[in-house]
Amino acid sequence: MSRERSIGFWVIGAVCILFGAMFAGSTAAAWSNSTSSIIGTALAFFLILIGGMFWITVAIAHLE
Repeated sequence: MSRERSIGFWVIGAVCILFGAMFAGSTAAAWSNSTSSIIGTALAFFLILIGGMFWITVAIAHLE
C-alpha cells in the first residue's frame, strides 16, 4: 500500500470514528424518540466499526 493511500485510509477512519462518536453523544443526550435513538445508536456503531476497519487495514499494511 502506498504512503498516500495509507494516510488517506487513516484520515477516513478518523473521520468515521469522529462522526460515530458525535452521533453516540447526541443520542445519549436526547432520548426524546426511541426510534430516532435506536437509529442514531446503530449509525454510531457502524461508523465506529467502519473507522476501526480502516485503521486495522492501515496497521496490517504497515506490518508487511
